[in-house]
Amino acid sequence: MCNPWGMKSFKFEELTTVPLVVDAVYEGGTTGNLNSEVLSKLLSARDDKGKALKVHNAGGFRYRGPRLKPLVVALTSNSSEPAWPDSINPFTGQLTYFGDNRSPGELHETHLGGNQILADVFARFGDGIIARESLPVFFYFTKWSGYSQQFRGLVVPGGIGVTSDDQLSAIWRTKGGSRFQNYRALFTVLNIPEISRQWISDLMLEEDKLLNAPESYKRWVKTGKYEPLVSENIVQVRTKQEQLPQDEVGLKLVAHIHKRFEDKPHDFEPVALALWGLLSKLPMDAEVTRQAVDGGRDAFGVVRVGPTSDPLKLDFALEAKCYGINNSVGVKETSRLISRLRRHHFGVLVTTSYIGHQAYEEIREDGHPVVLMTGADIANVLQANGHDNEKKLDAWIDTIV
Repeated sequence: MCNPWGMKSFKFEELTTVPLVVDAVYEGGTTGNLNSEVLSKLLSARDDKGKALKVHNAGGFRYRGPRLKPLVVALTSNSSEPAWPDSINPFTGQLTYFGDNRSPGELHETHLGGNQILADVFARFGDGIIARESLPVFFYFTKWSGYSQQFRGLVVPGGIGVTSDDQLSAIWRTKGGSRFQNYRALFTVLNIPEISRQWISDLMLEEDKLLNAPESYKRWVKTGKYEPLVSENIVQVRTKQEQLPQDEVGLKLVAHIHKRFEDKPHDFEPVALALWGLLSKLPMDAEVTRQAVDGGRDAFGVVRVGPTSDPLKLDFALEAKCYGINNSVGVKETSRLISRLRRHHFGVLVTTSYIGHQAYEEIREDGHPVVLMTGADIANVLQANGHDNEKKLDAWIDTIV
């Protein structure tokens, strides 16, 4: 059946018999407790004695099998922890997933051992066929509503062109004044639209792992080559809602920036430039223009791509708009930036609000090379870099202005 959003969905009563379909929603029960939980029913099978073998029913890492050598791991995400922004890049098929040490404590001593699983898997997956076949199979889910879950795909560690330093890294965070580390892991979502019930049963019962496995997974095990699930976004103009933060933490961060700079918008310009640096992650040389002679741009510079010994330098001009979230950036402001772009230059518009529909549509339909960084993008990049409350945000801003 389909839910109101047009996605395929399965009833709670069907969970032990249905396949895993990418982006399908698996509905939770109605009891309001763990009896309504989805994954321990969906990822389960019965042995010849009728015993149910299944993954755990709670936590971010829900596995079946021994703690240190699980057979199957369901990775889960929800929107209630914006400090840990798990996300899929649809253009590369890569999943950024944070471990389960989310409060001060030793990196590997977590309740369900999720970080220890990550450490073991990422240490071994490059060691050849036997090592890859021995690894647990990872399925990724995101919370839908209540106990319902959405299946996002089968994921494997690492990815195309990912360096060993980026595959699994321990990052620092602060909570309650205490510093601690957690893992940030990079997986690839394989191009597998559906997982058969037979293979789920094979995995749960410790049968031949590859006999009924999807071809893309078999090839990864045998060769180490990735076939990512990539998807081009056909929506060229984001709505106001899509351009603004949808979580409480994100809204507070953007509102705090606006409040701090609404009476001195020129001071926001170096912050906007730094935000662009966080988003692009590209080496750059840039500077903020003097207020009296900005020539229609608040900052300008170059980003460098390619080898450090001979990089290609791409010129850009940046416009910063510190607006309240209900005050859109319109055609007048975007035209001002576009008119200052010279041949082979691109523009960057950074705003704490959103781009009005007409201005956004004209930029995209006319093919202007302009990056649009709105309130939602600012909130996401701040939280992804650990600036997830007003105190941390102010400390970061104080290093800039």
